This record gives sequence, structure tokens and C-alpha cells, in this order.
Amino acid sequence: MAAPPQLVFPSAVDNLQADRGQIRAQLRDTYNRLHSIADDADFVRNEVGAAYPDFPLVANQRAGAWYVKPTGEHIHAYFKSTDGHAGQHDFNLRRANLILLPIIKNRGGPDLVRGPHPRADAPPPAERGQLVRPGRRVAASSELVHSSAYDLSALRALDRPLRPFFVSPASTLSQQSRASDFTDSCYPVICASASKLAAEADGLERAQGFTYVQGSGDDHEAWSKGLTPPVFWANADEILAASREEIDDVISRILSTSSSDGSQPSTSAAADAKASPPVRRIRRTGVQLQFRATSPVEPVPGSTSTEQLQISIRTASTNPTPSDLGGGETAKEGGGEAPLALSTRPGKAGYNAFFSPAYLEPPLERAQTALARGGDVLIQVAEEGGKQSEANDLGVAVALILLTRMYSDSAELLTPNDSTPIASKDRIRTRLQWILEEFPTVNPSRSVLNRVNEFLISKRR
Repeated sequence: MAAPPQLVFPSAVDNLQADRGQIRAQLRDTYNRLHSIADDADFVRNEVGAAYPDFPLVANQRAGAWYVKPTGEHIHAYFKSTDGHAGQHDFNLRRANLILLPIIKNRGGPDLVRGPHPRADAPPPAERGQLVRPGRRVAASSELVHSSAYDLSALRALDRPLRPFFVSPASTLSQQSRASDFTDSCYPVICASASKLAAEADGLERAQGFTYVQGSGDDHEAWSKGLTPPVFWANADEILAASREEIDDVISRILSTSSSDGSQPSTSAAADAKASPPVRRIRRTGVQLQFRATSPVEPVPGSTSTEQLQISIRTASTNPTPSDLGGGETAKEGGGEAPLALSTRPGKAGYNAFFSPAYLEPPLERAQTALARGGDVLIQVAEEGGKQSEANDLGVAVALILLTRMYSDSAELLTPNDSTPIASKDRIRTRLQWILEEFPTVNPSRSVLNRVNEFLISKRR
């Protein structure tokens, strides 16, 4: 019987596999990623920003946030890379981005910065999808928006339509451009893809000492070592000056220092990275929300309420029990409500415990009592780092339950004389849209929204 064929050059196969592993490692390499991001950010700032100086730079709060150095303006957009892909051309009310409309009206238009599409010279997918069968799609999207619960006053204030202009590093941009260069028949929206095509980056490795990675800001959980865009830009000079061998240690030291000593950074960019985002009231209700809170806050300026109940929310390593409400039953010095502390372990087991009536109803009852008296309830989601999205989801969930139970469709506080509202998915969805008006980048997961539906709707069965 003939012997099976043998591989003549097994060492060549081993070398090929080693080369492929090295290439994959380079794509995950923090040094290459951050230097590529800095190179792309130079295009955004020095070319897009210079060509349209009248327009604010607005980062898409996914990968796009890496390419825009934080400034004093807290302006964000939010859409997913799959918006507008084949068969996904509908307008998504979860990502309406209506908060941009007053900026467009007052500033003439924005520079909307996003990470790359696999073809960086093509229009971003969200905008490209609107070009498919435009008449039917625009009409359907218009009907969807006008039937929503969003405040559309900013939309009605526009006296001409929006028009996208797509730019990328392959575009030729003139630094003499101004908003007045555009016709009075539209508001221009500059849709900028920050990254180059890989072919356009040839020579960067030889000239600047790093391997260019297209779309470096994507999937940062896999390569960033815990770094976030604000912290990166607050320490960019130090991080980018580090060698390839030193950069991970430099990042680790920066993160450990900022989390352990609580010291205030000396630069304005670093201050933006440490400062808590603002507290925002949901419509005219007594429900207020704050995400990524780093310290307790005072009541919202201008509030006429003399009573405020704070609910602090964070993730935990163990499941909650009803006794985990901590000092919530003890009044603060000088009278008033002490903060309630809610927490849960992310995932199915944690959510089962968090949404159990035995755990959640007692703090909800206290919050409803405060609202019924004309007081405020501040839901303060703690700074959670890598678990921020899970903590945010819990904050949205508590706000949704209170808004659904306590307020009419016109955001008026229900009185004892009003009939008890019937919880429904449509009613919950409208309250979610109220929240997204103030926090357009918050994107609660479907599993948590389903939990809210079950918690509210099962009560009436």
C-alpha cells in the first residue's frame, strides 16, 4: 500500500502561520491602533475642521468618538454601522439624533465624524441607505417621526431640508470653504469618514514607525486596555511618546493613577475626562437622570422642588437582595430623603434579582411618593468603566417605570383623581423617546427593555 503523500516544505507552512499570527497581532496592537487614530484625527481636525470652520465637529458615539479631541462642546450623534445596510433602510427612532437639529439651525450645519466603512470612500451606511428608493423611504420615515412622541419643534423650525455631503481622506477639501458657499436651499451635513483605505496608508509604517490600521477605533474593548477616548486625549502626548514596548505600562499607570488618587487633572481636556456629565430633567417631569456620575450632585439649578430623592445605580459582583438598600431608610442630616443604592450583577441572573418586585418595588414606592408630593427623583448612574452600558440600562429602566406609572402622555403628573394608566408597550416606548430626547447616545439593550415591559405589563394581568 502506497504511503500517504508528505508535505515537502512543512517549515514553509509553519512560517506562513507565524506570519499570519504576527499580522493579526499587529491589528490588535495598542501602539499601532492609537497612532493610527492620532493620524486620522489630524485629518478630521486639520482638514475637515479647517475646510468647514463654521460647523462644529460632532462625533458618532461609537468608534467616531476616538477621532475627535474633546472640547468644551458636548455634542454627540449616535448611529450603528449597520444602519442603512442592505435591507435595513428604515429610519430608526431609537437613533433619531434630533438633538442635532438646533445646532444645525443655529450653526448652519455640522461635521459628523464616524469611523470607517469597509469602503471608506463610500457614503456612511446610515446616510447611504436614505438614497435607496428615496420617495417611498422618505415618506415612510417622515410619517414614523411625526407619529412618535418626540418633541418636533426643532424639526419644524427648519426652513430648508438637510443635505449630506460625504468626505473622506481621499477627498479634496478647500480650506477656503465656508457655510456661505452652500446654496440657501439646504442645510449641509458634512458626513466625514475619518479612516483611510488601507491602500492609501502605504508608507506610513516606514515614515512614522507604525503599521496603519484602518478603522482603529472599532471594537476598542479588544485592544484599548481600558482606555477611553476622553482619557486618551487628556493624556495623548504622553501616550503617543511612549515606545511600543512601554505603551501598555504607560496606559496602565495613567488608568491606575486616575482611578486611585481622585486628583483633578490639570488640563481642560483632562478635566472634561473626569467631570461628571450634566443632570437632565425628562420633559417637565420630576424625573432627572445623570449617567457616568463621579460624585453626588446638588438639585438641578432652577428647580422649584424642595424635596429630592436620589437613587444611585451601579453594577455589582453579586446579586442584590432587598436588604441591599443600605442607608436608604435613614434620613439625611437636616431632614429629607437619604440616597437609595441599587445594584445588580449584569446578565440574566442579575436582572432576575433586580427586577423582582421584592427588590425593586420598595425604592419605586418611595420614588413615586416623592414625585406625587411634587418633588424630584434623581437617578444617578455611577461611573462604571467597562460595565457602563449595563449600569446605564438599569438607570433607563428605573426612569421608564416611573415615567410610565406617574405621568400622562403630555408629561403631566397624574393625580389621585386620574384613572390608573394601563401599561402597554406603546406607552413605555413613548417614555423611552422622552429619555432619548435628552440622552440620544444612550442605547438600552433589548433584554432590559423586555424586562421593563414584563415588570409593568405583568402587573395588570
